[in-house]
Amino acid sequence: MQPFILSDREAVRLKKYIEKKYVDLDSDQRRAIWSDAAHRVIDSRLPSFPDEVKEKVRFELLNKQRDTLIIHQDDALRECLTLDMNQEELLGALTVWVSSRSPMPLEGERLRDTLFQWSQHSPDQISLNALIEAGSEASDAPQHMNDASCVAKEIAVSVETANTANRAELYTPTADRRWIVRPWTMVAIVSSCVAAAIILVFTMNSFPNEQPAAGTQTYPSVMEIMLRDIRERESLRRAGGIPAELRYVDVDKKQLSLFLQDRNSLLAEEPYLSAIITSAKRYDVHPLLLFAITGQEQGFVPKDQKQAKQIANNPFNVFGSWESYNTTIEVSADIAAKTVKNISSRRLGDDHPIQWLNRTYAEDPEWWTGVTWLFNTMRQQIEGKSFEWAK
Repeated sequence: MQPFILSDREAVRLKKYIEKKYVDLDSDQRRAIWSDAAHRVIDSRLPSFPDEVKEKVRFELLNKQRDTLIIHQDDALRECLTLDMNQEELLGALTVWVSSRSPMPLEGERLRDTLFQWSQHSPDQISLNALIEAGSEASDAPQHMNDASCVAKEIAVSVETANTANRAELYTPTADRRWIVRPWTMVAIVSSCVAAAIILVFTMNSFPNEQPAAGTQTYPSVMEIMLRDIRERESLRRAGGIPAELRYVDVDKKQLSLFLQDRNSLLAEEPYLSAIITSAKRYDVHPLLLFAITGQEQGFVPKDQKQAKQIANNPFNVFGSWESYNTTIEVSADIAAKTVKNISSRRLGDDHPIQWLNRTYAEDPEWWTGVTWLFNTMRQQIEGKSFEWAK
């Protein structure tokens, strides 16, 4: 099983595939599709945590590896161990995940205890191989050491001590306080790199003919996930009406407020923020879509804009404009959400859902392009997801 949650080869292959498949889209749109597909790849290879927990882990992994976008299974393990392992649901899912990625059988209860103990220590010194080795050593221990809690504690302490000793052995300080690598250590490193390179070449050449061992858990490839993603999008397009991606979901109110504050938006304040979210929920419309419309119509209503408070009463420009229809935010948000729902309910299966809104909601034929871009941007920054309706 590959040791990566997302490898550099997969990232490049996925990028090339999208560029070829969606040649008519601009770079921002292709980047959005790549982001969405990469998120699906990562999610499929993480432990079976609840969706909101998995999204948090994925966000932290991408944020920490944003320079390379290469995520190793050890990165995922360390991030998972920052979660609250007192929750049985999380500990159980992580135990199954580690077992599925281990090349050798691991004793379930001992593994669970070890993971719990390691979650109480700094996870920076922990890797999947170290966990496997620790489990193997524990299996060979004398009978009087086989109490689960004692073994877990011994493993955690011994691995942490071993890592510290290895670091001390690897580097020797010189008189001017610089660090040098001992010659025998350099030989070992070079030999390991050569061996790893040979194994990598062999693996790359033999990969197409590999078959998973019986009973081994397998993970979908990038291409499989991408094709599944395309089929899902095609199914949504054929279905018509308002798609699932534009229906109501709970959003992180704090993150949404910060997004709006960065744009000096009056809508980040109350009662505007809650009123728009409440209307979105009432009519089953994604809250970020309504905020994206306010961004297209009124630039999210900057506080320093003249008559900002009057504009914020109707930032959707329902019934023409905020000037011709100046009401309360609660009323205008309800009208906007209901209008989006009613127009979307008549959408044909092959039409872009936001472009379909454009036909009735706005006179500007490019209105939908701006709303789509804003909606996608908000989803990426607030939810860690993307929206792109492939042609």
